[in-house]
Amino acid sequence: MIRLITAAFALALAPYVLAAPSGAPEGRLPDTVTPSHYRLALTIDPRKDQFEGATTIDIDLHAATSVIWLHGLGLKVKTATIEANSHTITAKYEEVDHDTGVAKLTAAAPVPAGQAVLKIEYSAPFQDSPQGLYRNKIGDDWYAFTQFEAIDARRAFPSFDEPRFKTPFDVTITTHGGDLAVTNGAEVKAQKSPGAQVWTFQTTRPLPTYLVAFAVGPLQVVEGVVPPNAVRHTPLPLRVIGPKGDPKRYQFALEQSPELIRRLESYFGIAFPYPKIDLIASPHHTGAMENAGAIIFEEDLIAFEHPPTPREEINFGTVTAHELAHQWFGDLVTPAWWDDIWLNESFAEWMGSKIADEWRPKLGIEQEQLDGTLQAMNTDALRAGRPIHQPVETNLGISSTFDDITYQKGAGVIGMVESYLGTERFQKGVRLHLTRHAYGTATAAEFFRAMAEGSGDPAVIEAFESFVNQPGVPLVSVARAADGSLKLTQSRYRPLGPGADGTALTWKIPFCASFYPAAGSPAKQCTMLATPTGTLAVPAALKGATVHPNAQGAGYYRFAVDADLWHALLTRSAQLPPRESVTLADSASAALDAGKLSFAGFYEAAQALAAHPDRTTALSLGYRLDTLHDRLATPAEQPLIEHALVSLYGPRLARLGYDASPGRYASDPPEQQLLRRQLIGLVALSGRDPAVRAALVPFAEHSLNDPTRVEPLFRWRVWAVGIQERGAAVFGPLKALSVGRDAQVRTDAGIAVGYTEGPALVKQALDFSLDPQLDPGSAGRIVFLAVGNPRTREVAWKWLDAHEAAAVGRLPVMFQAAAFASLGNSFCSAAERASFETVLGNKLKPLNGGDIAVGRALESIDDCIALRASLGDSITRTLKAAH
Repeated sequence: MIRLITAAFALALAPYVLAAPSGAPEGRLPDTVTPSHYRLALTIDPRKDQFEGATTIDIDLHAATSVIWLHGLGLKVKTATIEANSHTITAKYEEVDHDTGVAKLTAAAPVPAGQAVLKIEYSAPFQDSPQGLYRNKIGDDWYAFTQFEAIDARRAFPSFDEPRFKTPFDVTITTHGGDLAVTNGAEVKAQKSPGAQVWTFQTTRPLPTYLVAFAVGPLQVVEGVVPPNAVRHTPLPLRVIGPKGDPKRYQFALEQSPELIRRLESYFGIAFPYPKIDLIASPHHTGAMENAGAIIFEEDLIAFEHPPTPREEINFGTVTAHELAHQWFGDLVTPAWWDDIWLNESFAEWMGSKIADEWRPKLGIEQEQLDGTLQAMNTDALRAGRPIHQPVETNLGISSTFDDITYQKGAGVIGMVESYLGTERFQKGVRLHLTRHAYGTATAAEFFRAMAEGSGDPAVIEAFESFVNQPGVPLVSVARAADGSLKLTQSRYRPLGPGADGTALTWKIPFCASFYPAAGSPAKQCTMLATPTGTLAVPAALKGATVHPNAQGAGYYRFAVDADLWHALLTRSAQLPPRESVTLADSASAALDAGKLSFAGFYEAAQALAAHPDRTTALSLGYRLDTLHDRLATPAEQPLIEHALVSLYGPRLARLGYDASPGRYASDPPEQQLLRRQLIGLVALSGRDPAVRAALVPFAEHSLNDPTRVEPLFRWRVWAVGIQERGAAVFGPLKALSVGRDAQVRTDAGIAVGYTEGPALVKQALDFSLDPQLDPGSAGRIVFLAVGNPRTREVAWKWLDAHEAAAVGRLPVMFQAAAFASLGNSFCSAAERASFETVLGNKLKPLNGGDIAVGRALESIDDCIALRASLGDSITRTLKAAH
């Protein structure tokens, strides 16, 4: 699963969460029952409010019992029986925990130990958002799709809904009105009956419940094949499936997915683990889900009405490769429990970027992934944090494991270990792990052991564990000794704020530095920094070289150097490899936050890096300036920062050009196209440059009736400028486009609506976010953008105070707390802190993962208050002197 922020519109927030009833398991189910096979018979008609099901589960009872604990949430059970020893025993089904879906079957007579069969007939409501079995209406057509991770399969069928239980599934689906049905197994037969059609599917390989998937509706199916290769000797059936329309929308995904699969098979040395692969587009899915052989995507990730832009290629490549990587790492080998889900997502995040970058090496994908890891360090630096590997004792604790610590920190740690071991040794460990546990489950400890055995380096276990089992970001301070060696000191990085928690942490850091001598080739030197201090020996030829303390940006740590080395790095920053220059920019931002670099020093770094050839590096500190503008700058400082952004990036944009005519720059290198796109945002939206805005407004106006009249690569930015400059004349048409049939246009229009300004229109935009026709991703962005913009924050916050139940309720239960707590990152005063606690914080704490999410938000506000105090008038002094 990737980047899931989705909708659950019908949920009311009061009461928020109830304690599990006495006696009900709050986490793992008892070990007294093991499922061995499921047979699911479902009748799914998305035009109706409910669906029906009959679930048969073969089980092994390890002791005689009258009570069987299992999972079911919102199911209306009609009958329940248990067959054992040729006898049928009636049972009473009872949902005992209505928040997490813990249920129990109480048999009318004791059930003996041994094999038994559960049979349960039921009905259940469709969900209005991507959790469980949910439905969408697009135009006049209804569709149903699923999102079961983490614990929402129990909304669709009674089950033992834990990842350790991997079993085969037999599925039949009855549809109506000519609807098609898709699931994990290949179709075996479709049998028509009066007014209905019964679809029977191939028995699956062993799967946990969270990887089962269904899709039903008037679906468009485009068929292809993944050709045989050196690893897989037979063709693999491939289909791209989604809402009906022009099948050409799916051609890019159909043509490009085979290459991603080929590269993954080559890396793993294992053929694709399932008999077929379907890529399924859902209009209201946010992100994507790695269901075995049946991946479900947000529609705009795989459906393109026009040739995809470089940005769309990045999104397609990284997300598709991520979900495909899961087919091995997560599906073929599954975590035994949710405390190890981090390994699934960390590995897929790292692997997805790696494969996508190989597929499209000129799009800067690896730098973007690194930037994500560096952003995760800001979360990891907080005291209200958690380790990557977090014990999960209750169902309510599962959701907190799906955050940027799992995805981005984990990906950074995996990349660091690969860099230290080398690609081939690391790959051997991965292959050993997958081969050893194929179609079963495994723990992170077993992965570490396979890595040690495969690489031949037992020390890698302790290195992994030191980063996985404790929170925090290491800070490595580097000083050159008299003999030319590097003296290394590790500590925990912390921004300004209420101080450390008193715990001294030590990591086993694979530390690698790059050396750039005045003459000769660059060189890399490494050591394992396992104690608070250490030394990196430096060969004589490198003793006078400029040192970058994080070679290729592969280490999960921040670094600090003295003034001479810092200026030497800035001076040669344009010659640094892209990943090293990205970490240099991060060091400037992190040092500012920690009170170790003045704002003048920070702005000097921004000026030095603004012209860097690498896009991510060049723009990194511009985005940091934009955050300072939106969050902590005073009304007097905000125009100074806007002018600074235009001064830093306007000349480069002018040289590149910003004609919004479609195809005007199609012959430019992809990275240049992407740079232009982001520069337009920084100069026109963040810097509010009048000349650029005036040039873009006509394109916004002329494309409202025909979105193809503006360049799709920066369409939403053009529309955002248009809505700010022309107000209601643009707002109305964009609302209509944001619920239209074109997935890309829908997304762009929804984002642009979030940039609305002016109190009356802002209220209309926020009210629109509650419209169930609007996809949940766009709904969330409207609220978040309105609160994040200092021009609209007051109006948006008052609206949220009045509508928080409905607004939070647009997200699935699993992600409500984490998503809305992040709104605290917009605030930077004691009064705003108190308001945040009143309006949201105290209400979010009882939700899944609420304690840590709200704790992070409050600490972030405290840190911002401390930074604001430390900066004094330095923003004004520095920017007035510079311009």
